[in-house]
Amino acid sequence: MSVKTKALIFNFICFAILFLAFRFGISALGLQLPYIPLVVISVVLASLIAPKFGVRTKDGKEVLIMKTFLRKDIKEF
Repeated sequence: MSVKTKALIFNFICFAILFLAFRFGISALGLQLPYIPLVVISVVLASLIAPKFGVRTKDGKEVLIMKTFLRKDIKEF
């Protein structure tokens, strides 16, 4: 599996987990929101907070990198 494919899969998994957590978390708080605003709020929050994965070429080799919402630096894997 290529590094770009891994980055895409990690992006999707992190977004999906956070989306489901926000969606069910907001509804568990007892807020009576209609379906569409609940989904839109969950999507926006998940897309802002989810870590972003990408690929960087370093010394001729592709490296998986991650940037998070709270940290300024980029972590390499």
